[in-house]
Formats: sequence, structure tokens, C-alpha cells
Amino acid sequence: MIYKTLFFFLLILNALHSQKKIGDKEYPEILWGKDQEFSNDFPLGSFVSEPNDFILCRGQRFLGDPPNSSGSFEFQGEVVQNSGSWNNKAIQIVLEQGTNGWKEALLRLEAGVRYDPHFFPFRYNLGRVYTMLLDFDKAMIQFEYARNIIPDYYRTYLHLGMLSERAKEPVYAESNYKLAYKKNPFLTESLIRLADLSLRAGSRNQAFLYLKKAESISEESPDVQLGFAKLSLDRGNAFIAYKILKKTSLSSDDGKMKLYDKKFHFVFAEASSKIGDYEKAEEEYTKLLSFPNDPFFATTSYKVIQRRRDIAKKFSEAKRTQSDDSESYRPQEGLE
Repeated sequence: MIYKTLFFFLLILNALHSQKKIGDKEYPEILWGKDQEFSNDFPLGSFVSEPNDFILCRGQRFLGDPPNSSGSFEFQGEVVQNSGSWNNKAIQIVLEQGTNGWKEALLRLEAGVRYDPHFFPFRYNLGRVYTMLLDFDKAMIQFEYARNIIPDYYRTYLHLGMLSERAKEPVYAESNYKLAYKKNPFLTESLIRLADLSLRAGSRNQAFLYLKKAESISEESPDVQLGFAKLSLDRGNAFIAYKILKKTSLSSDDGKMKLYDKKFHFVFAEASSKIGDYEKAEEEYTKLLSFPNDPFFATTSYKVIQRRRDIAKKFSEAKRTQSDDSESYRPQEGLE
């Protein structure tokens, strides 16, 4: 019998508000398998979401190595007896090797799905990798499977929404974003994506309302401020967008980086370029390029951002040279 998790427990590490109290301890956003009760031991392991939006497998209480499968499969002569560890290794390859590891991770996850088609991490992570490889039709299929396996995980609906937008199916995209919000009403991302959808449809007022609702959930969220910046850009006011993003902090009071949409750097760079701050534009494009595994690059070419960074760098250098020349020709005090 293949390894299957009968109790689906998913610890969402980036939840901000939703808490569930078990005994005298609070856990952030634990999602339960349908009709299953809580078990203190998690005998069949647990799943966690890591910051790059992949699902990893853990042992009991979200700690340690995942338990062995009750069966095994072979991959290129290797006997695999632990689906959880096999999944984690595939994601480790992606995180450590970047774009060079995508195809290797794909082969490993595809082999895992053939062995256990009902294992949620295989399906979800396979959808993520297919998206990164720009195979959107296959990505959609995997996220549909993942949704059917664990219907309560809200991020699956976000991916279905984004893929639907790319397929030019805004109605289906809107439906999935609303489902994501319903599954997690403390989530600002679904509201922000609904705002983006409204903005592209030409409804600025509706976009503003979605952003205000998101702001009521998390006023300090960089993603919410990013939404307002995009709204300002759409209205033709790049300077306001620039000011909004410049005063937005990406770290918390204790110095830890917040989880945020890396498109923040792209929009900040674009706004900076429009108002002539090419040095800041170069800086923000460079920051964006440091996240090659981010979903942003599923829809925007990495090389395109590199070219934009290089162009911003040239303009920045030219502006600096012009400024230096102006200084060198400035008449000295006391001379005519």
C-alpha cells in the first residue's frame, strides 16, 4: 500500500492573524482534513508551507523527518521508500540550484505522482514547477488535482486564479480568488489579486474598495501598499506610487523580513524609472533578480528584467556623469 496521509494537516507559516488554540498553545492557521479530528501525535506526518510557496513534509507535530511509506518505487535505479523525503529532496534541488534544478525536480515529482497520485505535496509542487517552466496547461491540471485532495488549502485557489488570468478567463480567476478569500478571510493576497483583476477590467473604484478591505486586515502589509501603488500608476501618477513604495517597510519591528509579493520590486523599479530615479530602479530590478524561483518569473522573462536593469544602470551612470560635468564647470566663488 502506497504512503498516504489520512489526516491532512497543513501548517501555514505565513499566516498573520488566524489562530487555533489546542490545549494551552496557539497554532497559526492549521488546516484540517475534512471530517478528521486533531491528533497530538500526527502519526502519519504533517505538511508545512515554506516561504517560496512549496509544500514540505515533516514528521509528528510538524517536526523531524516524515515517516516511511508503506510501499516503494524506483527512480533511475534508486529505490524510494519515503515519499515525504523524496518530495523534500525535489524542492531542495529547486531552492539550491535555481533554474538549473527545475527539470530534475520535475522528473522526481512526476515519478512521485505516478507512484502516489493522491499525495498532496507531489501535486501542488508539481503545479509550481510546471508554472516555473511555463507549461501552464499542465500546471492547471496539477493544481486542480491538489484542490480535490485538500480542498481547504487557500493557496491552491490563488494559483488556479493566476493561471486562469493567463488563459484569459477572468470570470474563473475571480471565482478562485474569492474562494481563496473564503478559505482564509485573513488573507490579503486574494483581495489584492481581485483588485488587480478589477484594475485590468477598468474598474478603479472596485479595485480601491478591495484594497481598502485588505488594508483593514493588514495596514502594514507591503502587498497592500503595492496595490495602492499600482492603482496610482494606473491613474498616471508615478510619483505617488514611488512615494508609497519608498515609505513601505519590508521588515518587521524586530528586523525580520516580511513575506511579500516580489513584484513589489518590479513596480518600484518601474515607478522609479518614470520619475528619473534610475539608481533606485537599478537597485530594485537587482533585488527582483535575486528571487529566480519566484512565481513572478512564471509570467515575466528573467532576461527581460536583466535588460531593464542594465538599461536603468546606463541611464543612472549617464545621469551621474552629467551631474559630475555640471559640478566641474560651475564657476568658483569669487571668480567672474
